[in-house]
Amino acid sequence: MVKKIVIGVFCMISLLLLCGCTETDSGDQALDEVDSGDENIVSDDAEYIGTFYAAKTDDSLKFTLIFNDAENKLVTATGTAKLTIYDDYDNKIFEKEYVVDPSKAGTNSKYTLVVSLDDIEKGMTESGYAEVVFTSKTGKVINKITNAIQIPYLTEEEILKISEQEFLEDAVESGDSYELDDVEITILRSGFYTIYGEESEKIFRVDLKIENKYGQPKDFTPSEVSVYDKYENRYRYVSGGSLDEFSEIPSLDTIEGYWFFEEVPENMENPRLFFKNGRDDNGEWLIYDFNLE
Repeated sequence: MVKKIVIGVFCMISLLLLCGCTETDSGDQALDEVDSGDENIVSDDAEYIGTFYAAKTDDSLKFTLIFNDAENKLVTATGTAKLTIYDDYDNKIFEKEYVVDPSKAGTNSKYTLVVSLDDIEKGMTESGYAEVVFTSKTGKVINKITNAIQIPYLTEEEILKISEQEFLEDAVESGDSYELDDVEITILRSGFYTIYGEESEKIFRVDLKIENKYGQPKDFTPSEVSVYDKYENRYRYVSGGSLDEFSEIPSLDTIEGYWFFEEVPENMENPRLFFKNGRDDNGEWLIYDFNLE
């Protein structure tokens, strides 16, 4: 009889311990979220933005915004929040102002700002950052930045297409032409071309058309290539242009391409293009000197 009682007591203790463990586990999981009725959550002006981060879904970016008072307590807030998103090159790709109202606060006094990916311009980089600027009903302004946001971004080909389109829109047409030794060279256009990057660079570009009217290939090995202005200030070409790929012009054929020039001022007056290519029958250089305007 005593043995049965001992076994019964042991089983009851084991059951109580098991129930206690289960309740403790459940309580730990609940700590991840604080009920909006918690005594630490009050309705008052925010002192600072304690939490601001973004999570990407299939079709949106969801920004979480949580305010704190001077005692680090969670608070609801009333005012407006301007959200601005940038790529890592500081290009602004989204901006919108939201109304912040206590009735919109969720669990943990949390506000959620949802931005459709379709409403965000494509950035030049795969990631970016966002800033939220909150203005309270009393006029107090606070802000916070979150980094490493996944954003819609342009491919390398799309970026090059943008640079090309911008160049063509702003370039100055010329049409100045020279024909020497059965080779006719025509200036098509010139202007500033943007190379996008962390520090975007504007570089001067000249587009040319070169036609070989002779029945044999012609060497194309220009030297002393430069752009100069009316004050004889000269600016040397730099590699990277498409004409760098050519060393000869096929017979009875035409090629088009461009050269790049560095440190050319945007206010250059009376720009011209100068270079030498080939020699005449007397061994003298064939000199090309074009008006770019």
